Amino acid sequence: MDTSKLLGRFEILARIGVGTAAAIPTSVCIPLALTMRLKPRFAREDALRTLHAMEAWARLCRRWVWGIHLDVEGREHLPKPSRGHMYVSNHQSWTDIPVLMEALGTAAFLSKSMIQKVPLIGRCAYAGGSVFVEREDPASRRKALEEVVRMCRESTAVVVFPEGTRSADGELREKIYPASIRRAYELGLKIVPVGLDGTLEVLPKSMDRVNTGERVAVTIGAPLDPADHPDADAWVKAVWGRVGELFVQSRGRRR
Repeated sequence: MDTSKLLGRFEILARIGVGTAAAIPTSVCIPLALTMRLKPRFAREDALRTLHAMEAWARLCRRWVWGIHLDVEGREHLPKPSRGHMYVSNHQSWTDIPVLMEALGTAAFLSKSMIQKVPLIGRCAYAGGSVFVEREDPASRRKALEEVVRMCRESTAVVVFPEGTRSADGELREKIYPASIRRAYELGLKIVPVGLDGTLEVLPKSMDRVNTGERVAVTIGAPLDPADHPDADAWVKAVWGRVGELFVQSRGRRR
């Protein structure tokens, strides 16, 4: 690995460290472990997100750690409360997380299990409603899917990335994993489609550099109702098609 890439990865780790440190005050002043015991899971996520200022943390990281200029359209479509809904978005970069936390007002994501192992961040993510999955383990995928839909039905909407991994070129991936969208259809969960663009320029998939000062656009669509679609196949096509349209709108605002 050449020196520039090595320095770039060191910078990324340093920025992640700064972001982690920024979560300490709101997790220690009011002990996170204590508040997590006040209510059972699937009932506490909205309260803990507010109490521990998770969206404020995301805003700080987005602006000062990653240097992102954020442009959001469609916040009027966000359901309040978000219970009974699921968020579905395209996925370009790890920085999608603080961007969407701020844009959608949530800390609940379907995430790789490695995030759970990050000191403090993993605990805060779990407290906010995130569900963790080992992608290579079928049993873990099944369990995570049921936890996601239960979270959406009983507590707070979860952000799902059907592409399964970050896009390598910023475009929508041709192959998606629609299990969560299909399960939403079966259970009557409405889906709020989201299209974002620009985070790949901030933190490429190669993870060897950070580009600050980039503009990221997020477009939030009106909720889609499974009752308006004849079957699960049509539902998946409609949901992902709408995400694609919103992605194009976001890209257009960046140019």
